[in-house]
Amino acid sequence: MSLFVFIFAFYTALFSQGTIKGKVIDKSTGEPLPAADVHLIEVKRGTITKTDGTFVIQSVPAGNYTIEVSYVGYKKSRKKAEVKDGLSTEVTVELEQTVISLPDVVVTGTMYERSPFEIHQPIAILDEDKLGLRLSENLAKTLSYEPGINLEYNGSAVGRPVIRGLTGTRILILDNGIRIGDASDLTPDHAVSFDPASVERVEIIRGPASLFYGVNALGGVINVISNDIPRTVHDKLRGSLRLTGESVNSGLAGVGFFDYGFKNFALRGEFGYRQNNNVKIPSGELENTNSKNLSSSLGVAYHTRNFSSGFAFRNYTGDYGIPHEHQEGEVEEEMPRFKIRRDKYEFKTDLKFEGKIIQGTELHLNQTNYDHREIEGGETATHIKIKTTNADIKLKHSRFGSFDGMLGASFIYQNYSTIGEEKFFADANLYLASLVLYEELGLGNLTLQTGFRFDYARVRSKEFEGIQAQDKKFGVFSSSAGIVYKSGNPVSVSLSFSRGFRVPSLQELFAYGPHLGTQSFEIGNPNLKPETSNEIDLSLKLLSEKSTADISLFLNYVNDFTYPFNTGRIDTSSNLPIYEYKAANAFLRGFEAKFETQLFKNFNASLLFDYVEGKRRDVDEYLPFIPPFRSIASVEYRTSKFNFGVEVKAVSSQNKIAPTETRTPGYVIFNLHLGLRLPMKGFAQEINLNVENLTNRRYYDHLSRIKDFAPMPGRNIVLIYHIFF
Repeated sequence: MSLFVFIFAFYTALFSQGTIKGKVIDKSTGEPLPAADVHLIEVKRGTITKTDGTFVIQSVPAGNYTIEVSYVGYKKSRKKAEVKDGLSTEVTVELEQTVISLPDVVVTGTMYERSPFEIHQPIAILDEDKLGLRLSENLAKTLSYEPGINLEYNGSAVGRPVIRGLTGTRILILDNGIRIGDASDLTPDHAVSFDPASVERVEIIRGPASLFYGVNALGGVINVISNDIPRTVHDKLRGSLRLTGESVNSGLAGVGFFDYGFKNFALRGEFGYRQNNNVKIPSGELENTNSKNLSSSLGVAYHTRNFSSGFAFRNYTGDYGIPHEHQEGEVEEEMPRFKIRRDKYEFKTDLKFEGKIIQGTELHLNQTNYDHREIEGGETATHIKIKTTNADIKLKHSRFGSFDGMLGASFIYQNYSTIGEEKFFADANLYLASLVLYEELGLGNLTLQTGFRFDYARVRSKEFEGIQAQDKKFGVFSSSAGIVYKSGNPVSVSLSFSRGFRVPSLQELFAYGPHLGTQSFEIGNPNLKPETSNEIDLSLKLLSEKSTADISLFLNYVNDFTYPFNTGRIDTSSNLPIYEYKAANAFLRGFEAKFETQLFKNFNASLLFDYVEGKRRDVDEYLPFIPPFRSIASVEYRTSKFNFGVEVKAVSSQNKIAPTETRTPGYVIFNLHLGLRLPMKGFAQEINLNVENLTNRRYYDHLSRIKDFAPMPGRNIVLIYHIFF
């Protein structure tokens, strides 16, 4: 009998199908909007509109659906539709233009998709619209105009993000929710192995975010979201091609992708290439900053209403250099080059249940192989290999009273191995196992969000430079609690406390030798303890018809803060200053604020401020590499087909410096952008012209690793052509 019911239900679902036909138009003008994205959320089906704004989705099982439509420069819209057996359902979707940034849903650090107004953590989102204006050769620079985020500069291809004054292993960079698995967090001469041109959107959590992603995320999380495993089945071929040229390094780049769907299967492919020459500065050219990279990916997925599963492969190869200061009397030699390769294999599946105790489960597996070669004189001086295996599972339970929640577990294994004459820390294996519990309690306008996490980490190193093999074990307990109060739609106030941990890096534990990337002789400390972060964050968010505001105040106490200490001694063999890793208690405090308002139709203004101060708590000393006060003001005129904007970035001098640092004067630079969106038969086109450092100002950034001998880049004219089909 059960078999009969199953067969009957299967054939009923198979043949009870209908069609959704519709049109997407501008609400104020009635003009059709071509190449708008149309999605059926429940069944993960999608298409794009034609030149006349129409779309058709066929073979839709009978039922009720939510149609989501998005278009650059317009508010995202959702509309309900009922599909009946053998019939066509017709809908018209009117999209409203907006010139202010509206909050999109967030997936990073949440159980389900959430608005930033519903989350206690400070969140920033860069969608396709924002990324189109900020695309550059490295990820950190692309993000550096967001509140609380700065760039640690080390040449055109190399830059690390700094969040609230913290960088390196204190920032987790994720690739679709999984650790990126490269060496970019270890030292400032290692590039992030991801080209921003491949990014669909970026989500950033400022402040401790270790609850969902494990230890080390004391400064925050940057989740780079791409569509490697296709999330939607498109009913026809869909694609995009973006070409970029820029003047400051005579750079050329191109990236293209395609999506294709057949029944419940989705296929996606991508290919990108970038080549840059040396960076131009106001006084000339910065040697050894040329680079090139190649990226590709291929993914396949299967989607039904309650089940999804997919696999993807992504490859990234890069070749870059970093600038080097020539000392007086020094014989000029061939500058070092870096060749990197990252191969990622990813599998993800999720299953939803209706009316059960467990509402859904998600399994995410990832294998990353990273290869890093430092070339000197045409020979490999250092060869680093990192193999990372991730396994992550989440169980989301149904609502119990006013509670929603999730139970999760994860396991990470990393193997570090290095060979070569410039090897300066021991080979090691890292094992990390974690358990997490997260719950939300809804009480009308008040939401309590709390979670607990336990991590067990084990680091096993091999003998190196006379230092015996080590077996270090760390057990750490993290927690997070936040209260979000929503006074209707306009205002959201949140107060949160987070306690997170960072396990010392291999370099901090076991280094012994010269490191040319930092121009120092580094000595590790195997007795270091995990850093402990205790941060309080107060945020106010405001959303009205024509204005938004987002203000955050934070105070972060970090115990056992690890930093390289300049001993004042010189290593006789390498002639480099000797740095030893030490720990001290420290605090960081500051604020971020961003305001946007629509001055009049199609015209808006925005203003951003951020500031952070970092000091040791045992002595009256400032922490090194802390960004100074910064403000960014912009005005923009935007319609559905045209945008023009002017931006002013003002950074104060940094006089609150560590004993080993030098003061940096302030500066002001001007940027502008001009964009056009041009529909044509069967396609949609975008052309963007961006000018950075319009006046070719000579300036030095405090976080630049090369500020002692080189200024920041000069004027840069960037032309981006983007076509959708």
